[in-house]
Amino acid sequence: MNWSIPHHTLNNIPIHVGQFTQIVGQNVELKYYIWQLLIWYFGGKKYKEEDLTLFHQNEPIILKDDETINRNAFQIISIAEIGDIAEQISYKKGTVGFSYLSSKMQSLEAIEELEMINYHLQKIAQKVNATISLTNDEIEYEVGNIDFIPEQIITKQFVPFFKYSRDQIAFEFVPNEKKLWFLLQMLDYLLEVQAKPILLIFKNLDNYLKHDSFVRIVHFLEMLCDKYPYFHVLLFPSQEGYLYLTESTIETVNIYSDQIEHYPDFSFLYHSYMNFYPSTHPLDTKEFLDSLRKISPYLFSSDVKKVVSLSDVDLITLKIINSLYNYDVKMEYANKSISKLEENYLIS
Repeated sequence: MNWSIPHHTLNNIPIHVGQFTQIVGQNVELKYYIWQLLIWYFGGKKYKEEDLTLFHQNEPIILKDDETINRNAFQIISIAEIGDIAEQISYKKGTVGFSYLSSKMQSLEAIEELEMINYHLQKIAQKVNATISLTNDEIEYEVGNIDFIPEQIITKQFVPFFKYSRDQIAFEFVPNEKKLWFLLQMLDYLLEVQAKPILLIFKNLDNYLKHDSFVRIVHFLEMLCDKYPYFHVLLFPSQEGYLYLTESTIETVNIYSDQIEHYPDFSFLYHSYMNFYPSTHPLDTKEFLDSLRKISPYLFSSDVKKVVSLSDVDLITLKIINSLYNYDVKMEYANKSISKLEENYLIS
């Protein structure tokens, strides 16, 4: 499906959206704008006058296939840094941790324990009142008690903590991948017991995960998308970040550079690549996917004259994909491991 995000100079920014969507490219400012507006929109932000200046004081509207998406269409969860994970697994009202623990407590037979706590609280209040002798004419001053309720217990009396073997450890010393696993396991449970649509946005996820950890996390995210049709994930990899690219996720990879594009069906893209390849030795499908993963952030960009992290073979992939979208830019290359035909193609 296609979303359309309003912009003060571009009019509307298209996003090709699925349950698992990724946004890459060299236009860092535009990517940040999309990320911020999505959080404002679905997070229920109350706009200030200065927020709406660029929109002529009209609240921005996000469209899906030309129809307005309600601002409460999703419960949005935004993770841009490690501190956001800590907040979401805390028991503050509105967090994943609070919803998770609330649901767990509802399934417990804890009413008797709460009644017992409240009974003893009332007894304490009675003892305090027995020591108070404040009167004015016929009016007496006494202490009353407020009964504990599950919500108050969760937010005021419970705190999350972590154990390693038998020792308590600080959140900061929990490995980053494990922090995310706790959050995603809570989400998995909540998605199973409630069917409210959730949009989980990750910005710069790869900044604090090594590659194998990143792959395990996105595999699990993809599994959650397959398991729950009302769960959506939006990834904003960092500038030199990882891209999770498979035949099933490729169509919802959006590229924002000098042009705004997204990939077509993998089979169509691969056959187009082979038709344009300058020699008889193109990459196979697995190699092609790996090459796309590396070159996608650099597509459609006139600023990228020399990309030292890309091999000459990847530069050929970059040039072919650019040409498929009628975009042409000259590239510098190392000329170490390609044939004369491939070299001629790069300099053409």
